Amino acid sequence: MADLTFFFFLLAAIAIGWLLGRRSLKKKADCSEQQQALARTYVQGLNYLLSEQRGDAIDKFIDSLEVSSTTFDTHLALGNLLRKRGEHDQAIRVHQNLLARPSLARASQHKAQLELARDYIAAGWLDRAERLLQELVEASPELRNTSLEHLVEVYRDEREWPKAIHAVNLLHGRRFKRMPSEWASIQAHFCCELAEESINAKDYLSARKHIDAALGYDRSSARANLLWARLEYLLGRPEEAIKVLQRIPRQNPDYVPEILDLLTTCYEAVGDEAGLDRYLEQLLREHPFNSVLIALTERIERKKSEAEAAEFMGRQLAERPSLRGLGHFLDLHIDSAEGRARENLSLLKSLIDQLIASRPNYRCNNCGFSGNQLHWLCPSCKHWDSVRSVKGVEGE
Repeated sequence: MADLTFFFFLLAAIAIGWLLGRRSLKKKADCSEQQQALARTYVQGLNYLLSEQRGDAIDKFIDSLEVSSTTFDTHLALGNLLRKRGEHDQAIRVHQNLLARPSLARASQHKAQLELARDYIAAGWLDRAERLLQELVEASPELRNTSLEHLVEVYRDEREWPKAIHAVNLLHGRRFKRMPSEWASIQAHFCCELAEESINAKDYLSARKHIDAALGYDRSSARANLLWARLEYLLGRPEEAIKVLQRIPRQNPDYVPEILDLLTTCYEAVGDEAGLDRYLEQLLREHPFNSVLIALTERIERKKSEAEAAEFMGRQLAERPSLRGLGHFLDLHIDSAEGRARENLSLLKSLIDQLIASRPNYRCNNCGFSGNQLHWLCPSCKHWDSVRSVKGVEGE
């Protein structure tokens, strides 16, 4: 990785040298002393680069290559390269140097301002980025949409959900055309964040408004429906909560494991144990997740017997093997085993538990981030709705 960075910096150095040489040919003889000084600065910058003194190298390159309409893109590209390499301070210096040149065309100044805002976002200086982007939204029609997209990113990271919603509405107003589905889904998540905050504050009226807004953007939002069901339960309406929860498997089966705890609580609250059993059996037929299988097996064990639960689990494992199912299957047999058989089963169960613990429960479909908690926004790639339950023998 370091070699690749070195290569790009060296390439930039060669390009700068070529530009200096081209300039020197066009200069008059009386400017030779100035050209020689610039050349010395360039060589000194190259020496800094070779000795990996990159801060000094960048300073020398900035000094040796005058900012003009012909060299603007070179400066811009160098700053962008530094940002991509994670050298945010250096990128900021390059782009600030561009903005300090009032002779640049207005369009070029706006481009440099946008890149500086991107530097600030990458460095985590969100308040500075916000100010620059707000100025661009007003001053540059050409960069307005790009600036708004970055503002949404800033407000998301700052958890300024109302501002994020407003920025998306400016970007994709719904008066004359339908909002693109990707942005509609993002808007729904912003509303869900507000709904969660309201529920935690026990402001159920505001929570209802935010959930309605989320479903207005994305009617099939699993998160909004989960929050709706949770709100109905908190308001003492478990029957309504059950109706909402039963929509989620039809809308997005990936979130079946997320509904089980609340679903069980609501069915128990209305005293409909038989109804819960029937629905879990239906879910297992239609969406055979391990979470559903284990929930149903536990109910058979509690209502009937350990032996019947073990027989049921054994039949299911023969069709769909899984580590979690096998671990539960061993639990059902350990208590009834004796002597060496019990010790062996306990050892096997311990090994399986360790194997399960070492495997993530969730993984991002976009970047591969994994963990044991559902994140609606991937902490790594910042994509919404990309983290799902791991499926297969090691997962659901």
